[in-house]
Amino acid sequence: MATPQPEPQPMRREIVFTAEVQTLTPMLKVATVSRQGQDHYTFACDEGPALGGLGSAPTPLAYFTAAVAF
Repeated sequence: MATPQPEPQPMRREIVFTAEVQTLTPMLKVATVSRQGQDHYTFACDEGPALGGLGSAPTPLAYFTAAVAF
């Protein structure tokens, strides 16, 4: 006779990210992101000249695409 297996218990995990964003030009923005007050990362984001930006940093869509790929 097989021993009954315990029912899996659902797990709950909450992850909170905070972002502070500064606008440097109409299209150039710098964001500092932290996870629960730790692990601060800074990202710059810009559009290309065709959309009114300087082309000085990756576009928002580039960051989004990389995030999906990871």
